[in-house]
Amino acid sequence: MVTRSLTAAGPEPAGQHIMRLPGTAPDHQPASIEFRQLRYFAAVAEELHFGRAAARLYISQPGLSQAIARLERELEVRLFTRTRSSVELTEAGAELLHRGRRLLADLDNTVAHLAEPVIAPALTAFQAEYPSIAVDRSAMVSERLLEQLAEGRLHAAVIYRVPTLPPVDEVMSETLRRGRLAVLASPRSRLAGRNVVTLGELSNETFLVNPRSLAPGAVEGLKLMCREFGRFEANVAESAVATTMALGTDWRPIRDGTAIALMAETTARAVHADGIAVVPIQPPPQYVLALAWRHDEHAAAALRFLAYLRRYRDQHAWITDPDVAPLTYDHGPSPAGCDGSPRKRAAAGAVRQARR
Repeated sequence: MVTRSLTAAGPEPAGQHIMRLPGTAPDHQPASIEFRQLRYFAAVAEELHFGRAAARLYISQPGLSQAIARLERELEVRLFTRTRSSVELTEAGAELLHRGRRLLADLDNTVAHLAEPVIAPALTAFQAEYPSIAVDRSAMVSERLLEQLAEGRLHAAVIYRVPTLPPVDEVMSETLRRGRLAVLASPRSRLAGRNVVTLGELSNETFLVNPRSLAPGAVEGLKLMCREFGRFEANVAESAVATTMALGTDWRPIRDGTAIALMAETTARAVHADGIAVVPIQPPPQYVLALAWRHDEHAAAALRFLAYLRRYRDQHAWITDPDVAPLTYDHGPSPAGCDGSPRKRAAAGAVRQARR
């Protein structure tokens, strides 16, 4: 989950945005703020009406009020002055709106250029058609997204479908897109000059993967894929970088030739570091992106999200045989692709609900 820290003072840590909000206590400690919270706050600040803001965000008014109250508690500052007939920004609220708009614009720009390229165009088109629906376009491992779906913290998400992900009884899924994988390798490796390779040709390589503690299903998915489609047991090395962020790839083992990594080809070409070779893998296997949602989902925003992505998929001929099923993998191995690359993530895109 993408966060920014809003705090009173002190040096700026990497990956955090530091600001002083008027009225903040001198000894106030850093607070981790989600972009979802900033979007909710910005909607209320622009509408100056909780009912209109809730309708704009397609969430309940009590849920929005609770989210704003939680944000004020975390920041230890009042953001709005409320009366029976009006809602006004405080000085701290005006400052947060000014800074928050810049952070949200930076997020949108980053997603447009660097987020999961396989799905980002569809999300951009969705937000253009439904600008009032807040889509959390940060990215995290598929297992974390499934956990949040099961807990009701997400309405819907786009995940990588991997046979070794644990089953989630409450969640349904539907294939969204399939595509070619690619190898990320050192420019000095034997793979660097190739136009295409087969998975079996990687049997002597070491695969860089997320820490098992972060994504155990992804690690096992990679091993299963190599066993089923390459007929070899994969040698894996866990990345030293443990983060759920999409762009936190540790390129050093790849650059120095001690490991390779796998990604969706379009993602690899968009985010690889300078000098890193990108070589497509001849299918099978392929990666598979899937829509996932709770089977009891009735939220208007989520239903619009699901319907739009289905329509986009069909219009762009991403697949020819979509399937809908509970999110279980008891059907055995399939060419479902691999979620085992370093920083390999569910595609950025999820519809969230306010936490109750």
